[in-house]
Amino acid sequence: MGILLAIFGMVLILFGVIGLFSAPTWLAAAHLGLGFGLLLLAAALRLGEFRELMKRDSARRSAKYVGNTLLQTVALTVILGLIAYLSVQHSVRWDLTEGKVHSLTEASREVLAQIPEDDYVEILAFYLTGSAATGREALDLYTHESERVKVETHDPVRRPELAERYEIRSEGVLLVCRGGCDSGKGTVRVTQPSEEELTKAIRKVISEQKKLYFLTGHGEGAPEDREATGFSVAKQALEDENIEVASLLLAKLEDVPADAAAVIIAGPNHSLLQRELEALDRYLRGGGSLLVMADPIVVSNLEGQLEAWGIELGRDVIVDQQIELFAGPQLGVQPIITDYGSHPITKDLIARRGPTLFRLARSVRKLEGDGQFEVVELARTGPASWAETDLEAFASEGRVSLDPEHDRPGPVALGIARSFEVEEDGKREGRLVVIGDADFARNRYIAEFYNADFFLNVANWLVGEEQFISIERKRPRASRVVMTRQQVSTFRYIAIFVLPELIVLLGILNWWTRRS
Repeated sequence: MGILLAIFGMVLILFGVIGLFSAPTWLAAAHLGLGFGLLLLAAALRLGEFRELMKRDSARRSAKYVGNTLLQTVALTVILGLIAYLSVQHSVRWDLTEGKVHSLTEASREVLAQIPEDDYVEILAFYLTGSAATGREALDLYTHESERVKVETHDPVRRPELAERYEIRSEGVLLVCRGGCDSGKGTVRVTQPSEEELTKAIRKVISEQKKLYFLTGHGEGAPEDREATGFSVAKQALEDENIEVASLLLAKLEDVPADAAAVIIAGPNHSLLQRELEALDRYLRGGGSLLVMADPIVVSNLEGQLEAWGIELGRDVIVDQQIELFAGPQLGVQPIITDYGSHPITKDLIARRGPTLFRLARSVRKLEGDGQFEVVELARTGPASWAETDLEAFASEGRVSLDPEHDRPGPVALGIARSFEVEEDGKREGRLVVIGDADFARNRYIAEFYNADFFLNVANWLVGEEQFISIERKRPRASRVVMTRQQVSTFRYIAIFVLPELIVLLGILNWWTRRS
């Protein structure tokens, strides 16, 4: 009986050490106390027999072996305890989920990388004691990714002076501050501790907000329009990138507003006034940025102004070969692009071969003979495509065919970027992006493939925020079971502590029964 008690005692001590890191403190202490108690009881029960056995040489040798075994067991227990302690102090994460749902997106990591080396971001989280599990999980991702993110959690009830200082009226509020919340460098309040909201807040405190205008008055899509042809989704995405969005009726103004970091012309179906074109020309050549998204078939006077800027907007529609299930190769007018030119806008799309979908696109190219500047073709179709110039047959009959004399064979560029030198000191270069389609950024199509990333990368380059160009800004989250902090703790120590211990103890009891 004494041997069985000793074995049980050693098992309880082993699980008591493990329990210090995976179970409530009282449970680990109970295991350690009970384990040592069983060892002492076993020693007391076998004390007389031990004295008799020690008088024999064979018994002394057996005792020596038993002692060595006990020392090895104690050493192994100590080593396991040290490993457990080091794993807590120096954690390493492995996210084995298919969608990497327990890791920050690439866009969030890019934002954290832009925190200056001599600065930091402090996050003060105000939660009632025991209710911060969800927020803590999100914040841990940021502190693990960057040493320049510091997090403090406070109970507004226990720290009323802090709640009063920062005007905290309810729990669940997070303050995201640059250089500490008392530095005055910038503070953003967050009430939803999601990755999207936290990353947006960090970007706001470490970067300057830029303003971008959507030109109106010529049938363009409106940034407030929530219909399929509107740009409300693009507007929200831009605001998430710390870019303020506003509408611009340039016909009533003499020049583009001075606070415009960029202007977007999103699919006009009427001509601009001559004074509007002149204002845009002055703005662009003075260091401004302009995005022109022009749909095919529609003809405005933008074509002539673009020629003055050295760019030709084709009077055509791009036809591309597409592979359809059970139907084989088919001709279509919704090219899916995977061929990109080397440019800051497309660097991550090239690395991931992220496709973008366009609808009824037209060709865009640099005017031949104009060698004063270099144009980068941002997106190109495949070799099986061409630019169809017979728009009348296409519009009336939906008929297309490659005419070598009039049509331009692929690959065909449908988006280009160029820069303008600015003579005035203190101003950056003018930037122009022309895309032969506006539908790819409308509400109906912007969520397709990497359309949103392509559009936002263009916008970031135009406003001079190349360091925030990225992809994978948002990623669907996997379904999960929602449990309280206490439920998670209970489930954890039952799974890795109680069940293994019961299995070991029942196994020893079964062995002892068979042996007896």
